Amino acid sequence: MKKIKRIIVGIDIFAKSSSVLRRAFMVAEDNEAELFIVNAVQTPWLSIPSYFSHKDITVDTKGIKKKITKKIRALNMKNKVSYSIFVKEGDADDVILYKAKLFKADMIIIGANTKSKNNILGTTAEKIANRSHLPVLVVKNRVKASYKSAIAPTDFQSQSKQSVLFAKDIFPAIKIQAVYSSETIYSEGPYTIVDENFVHFNEAAKACTQKDLKTFMKDLSIKKGKIIDGAHNSKQTLVKYINKGSYDLVVVGSRGTSGFKALIGSVSSYVLREVSMDVLLYVPVD
Repeated sequence: MKKIKRIIVGIDIFAKSSSVLRRAFMVAEDNEAELFIVNAVQTPWLSIPSYFSHKDITVDTKGIKKKITKKIRALNMKNKVSYSIFVKEGDADDVILYKAKLFKADMIIIGANTKSKNNILGTTAEKIANRSHLPVLVVKNRVKASYKSAIAPTDFQSQSKQSVLFAKDIFPAIKIQAVYSSETIYSEGPYTIVDENFVHFNEAAKACTQKDLKTFMKDLSIKKGKIIDGAHNSKQTLVKYINKGSYDLVVVGSRGTSGFKALIGSVSSYVLREVSMDVLLYVPVD
């Protein structure tokens, strides 16, 4: 896979951005990459003169840059990562994605941008994840050390394999467990054949899934893998299983890109939004 050389880091200096910055510097150091730190500032009335004074409303970009520099120094990062800081007016998702294309970035790192105690994805982060043409790392937790344990929900398709390979490439020391959430047919529906043997069907499907999992693990040199019974709602069962684990990172793959938006897929989108761990969303680079 292509080596990571340029990373866009989207932050909000007025929010909790220390974890995002710390993780970004760690990833950049491990991959000898350069960081482009972007802070977008929304100024709805920027171009409209103030009717209460003779001055126009402006953004103190220099002041914000100084605050970001001060925060970086406070992290006591001893590495020699090259970085640049940019403060731009506009919606965060537009600014960050524009800068990613402008600097020909290989990856985007952002925070969850949420006030929720459960680390559920915020609106800005979700927009970036849905529209990105690059892999996105969403940082939801405080950074204690490098990622050591990850879980990768899979459907055994190519994008799932690529996401695991990408994660292993940028986090060489990480151990990844694959998990597949199956759906079991319990009763007849409007499109099923009457008197169909559901027990036989489910057993055959399970046997095929187990075979697929073994092949998936062998191809990617993964030592751990598990099939869980998704019952009537495989997505909820999957997220519940992940959140009960002690993983540092969740690795998911998208379906690629189509026009302006990336087709993440319903399962990946749900996992990205609902899990409490950091999430690496792999998007095939155009």
